[in-house]
Amino acid sequence: MSNSFLNRFLKRNTRHEITELYISVAIKNFAFSMITIFEPLYLYKLYDSISIVFLYYAIVYTIYFFLLPFGGKAAAKYGFEHCIFYSIPFAILYFLSLSQIPNHSWMIFATIIFVVIHRILFWPSFHTDFAHYSASESKGREMSTMASISITATIIGPIIGGIILTKYGFETLFIIVSIASLISIIPLFATKENFKPHNFSYKKAFKRILKPYGRYKKKNLIAYFAFSEEAIFFIGWPIFIFLILKEFYLIGILMGVSALFIAIINLYVGKLSDKYDTKKREQLLASSASLYSIFCFLRPFVGGWFSVLFIDLFSKISKMGIKYPIFTYIYNGGGRRKDFLEYIMFFELSLSLGRIILVWSVFFISLYLSGFTFWFTVFALSGLWAFLFKSAKF
Repeated sequence: MSNSFLNRFLKRNTRHEITELYISVAIKNFAFSMITIFEPLYLYKLYDSISIVFLYYAIVYTIYFFLLPFGGKAAAKYGFEHCIFYSIPFAILYFLSLSQIPNHSWMIFATIIFVVIHRILFWPSFHTDFAHYSASESKGREMSTMASISITATIIGPIIGGIILTKYGFETLFIIVSIASLISIIPLFATKENFKPHNFSYKKAFKRILKPYGRYKKKNLIAYFAFSEEAIFFIGWPIFIFLILKEFYLIGILMGVSALFIAIINLYVGKLSDKYDTKKREQLLASSASLYSIFCFLRPFVGGWFSVLFIDLFSKISKMGIKYPIFTYIYNGGGRRKDFLEYIMFFELSLSLGRIILVWSVFFISLYLSGFTFWFTVFALSGLWAFLFKSAKF
């Protein structure tokens, strides 16, 4: 890939803090990509129950929702990069405890504790760190740069993960992912974090959700709420395609090929997003949400590796047209370039509330439906959920 090609898409003179974040996230995403697609499959094979898998994640998302503002308080007190650093040991403990469930069944409760702590420390700090240091005039390009670097790093991740699973099993994969995750924190401290502690209110964070006001718009709460649909893509889609393809390595290869195309297309979409005005971004969002919804409805009809790749790839492409307009607005603090953490928390809580409602709903659906009827209902629900993106206003 030539320098002239790269310079067309990557922003020049990027701040050191963003460069460190690029590298750290790329390493972390490579590590996590080896296991992410297989994580729900691990629980499914362990308990042989789709209902239990959705129940597990429903509990995780519920606890995460109520503890999330404590992650905001930690970020406000200790700094964003420090919280990202603190989150990684809990991710490692999570993976290691997952590996021990077959030997000690009670470890399932430890995994819930570790993954929740990891996420409340990581996600608010990650989003706020990016929002704080990225340039306001090129959010879309910097977002696409980070996404493409991360996705490029994950092209071989699922393939390697699938091969390791096939030859050595989950326990070995969890250990390798833990080691790679530890390496990801090294780039964050290439430069000293410029941070001033400030107060963050747990009570006000929930008040903005219950009674939106000012830049915390009710319509945007609904749009952020819609991002909870990704829980279906994360939990249900891997199990569904495993029931069709049966082989870990084949799933890994297909996800790697999909990531290769997405890494390239990401650069174009991010650059395009920066050129669009508010009206065009809302139009891009509306058309992309409709397209994404169609692919959600098509998911239960896939029957082989080609159709799996086709639906996975074009679902992700249409999702880009949703993510970039919305996240450009979010990373600009909801139209106000300060108090980033407060607005990021508004987004995260809205998303988490949607996850609670959606995943608990799927759990109860799984108690009464099975087979094609269950999968059609679940994917149709995610398709209907996608229409909520259209409520976003910039």
